[in-house]
Amino acid sequence: MHFNEEDIENLDKVYRINLINSCSGYKSANLIGSVSNEGINNLAIFSSITHLGSNPPLLGFF
Repeated sequence: MHFNEEDIENLDKVYRINLINSCSGYKSANLIGSVSNEGINNLAIFSSITHLGSNPPLLGFF
């Protein structure tokens, strides 16, 4: 599943809160990817993800 910023902003408020709150899950390793504005791909493994807030949606990666 892929969401961009506009998709997330257009979600129902309660669904958006539940989606963001559940992103960190229970996995021991998280593969996280991004693409810069210049089109450069970045992929990394994070061992710890912390939920920081749902409005705005914030996660911390360690």
